[in-house]
Amino acid sequence: MDDSIVHNTSSDGALDAVHVIDGIEVASFQDVVKRLCAAYPLEDPVHVEAIVLREWEAFSAGRPLVVPTAVEEGAREILDQPMA
Repeated sequence: MDDSIVHNTSSDGALDAVHVIDGIEVASFQDVVKRLCAAYPLEDPVHVEAIVLREWEAFSAGRPLVVPTAVEEGAREILDQPMA
């Protein structure tokens, strides 16, 4: 897995990291919404979030590109349980 930072983008001086994972550029949901809201200030942030979610669903086809590490920890807990 290549998790290198490609670039940092910001409209307010804060760092918004864009990473490459499995050959695909990714950024946090919050950072994407923040950048789009800054670029389209007349749009309702709830509408912007809905658009980002719709585009994510279309792009991902329901298979996550990344998961929180807590998901792996939870899977390990289940896998470590004896089979009934």
